[in-house]
Amino acid sequence: MSESPETAYAADGGTSSDLGSVTAVILTHMRPTLAGDLTRSLLEVEGLAADRVVVVVNGVGGLDDPVLESRVRMLRLPENVGPAGGFKAGMVEAFSDTATRWAYLCEDDIGLLPLPAPRLEDLIDRINTRGAHNVGAVVAFGRNFTHRGAHTVNIVPPEGTPQDLAAADVGSWGATVVSRSVFEAGVFPDTDWYFGLEDFDYYRRVSQAGYEVLVDGVAARRVAAQQTSIGREEALRSRRPVDVDEAWRAYYHARNSFEIARRHGHPSWHVWHLAYSARKFQQARSGAERAAIAHGVWDGIRGRLGENPRYRRRVGEIDPGTESDGAPSPAK
Repeated sequence: MSESPETAYAADGGTSSDLGSVTAVILTHMRPTLAGDLTRSLLEVEGLAADRVVVVVNGVGGLDDPVLESRVRMLRLPENVGPAGGFKAGMVEAFSDTATRWAYLCEDDIGLLPLPAPRLEDLIDRINTRGAHNVGAVVAFGRNFTHRGAHTVNIVPPEGTPQDLAAADVGSWGATVVSRSVFEAGVFPDTDWYFGLEDFDYYRRVSQAGYEVLVDGVAARRVAAQQTSIGREEALRSRRPVDVDEAWRAYYHARNSFEIARRHGHPSWHVWHLAYSARKFQQARSGAERAAIAHGVWDGIRGRLGENPRYRRRVGEIDPGTESDGAPSPAK
């Protein structure tokens, strides 16, 4: 009889958080230095074996070190299929190994946030102590809907929360542990979204399938300051473009918020989103951002999904040795 997908058992009969039950999936696009730094951290700080690290290259990119690439499992996709498509491919690769009970999904820039390090062994221990049977996903920073459109508020579980794990509606990909049970239930990221709120949709469907979506309180407290717009920009801007530099992001958020309302909300959410979009349009810091918002609202009303070639990443990361007083300079 095979072991439970959620829990490995030690020889003495107790539960074990053997990192051999975890496979990390790094998704990267145009950020070889950031992805390389994260890969090294997973190997050297978290203590994962090289064959337990899958790097999914979403079209353009890779790692900054060919030797490092030769050590880990590289999965190169022929084109950028967005975060949903990239993480779906990574989950399939990770869980193709029957010893993998947990996939650790990591965005390539997550190393810029002050998450606990090492984190994984302690997190798996706390999940097992709580009872892993119904756990579908544990996010590093979670959010709950306010029921005013797709707007959400950050969740920071207080110290003393049992096992430092609390329920959440949704979260970002960030650094998320996903169970094999969810994979075997056929709950995958929906590639139709391409980019923007595809993570929210995924976690809602994990919950609807009967699994718990939890937030890691230890991680959430460590990165609480970076969950505001100002804090996020301060943490990221030295190494990658921030939202003000990437007006294209506004298109997908404006468009896909309508889809969130259709699939997981209430008709009144459309009204809230139109009001929110009007305010964002007024606050936009460039003509390009205003155009992206207007176009996103129009396409969202019409129910369009998928990639819009007009709105895509142009610069992945910034050379940390280059001072920038305006547009970011691409890393060499």
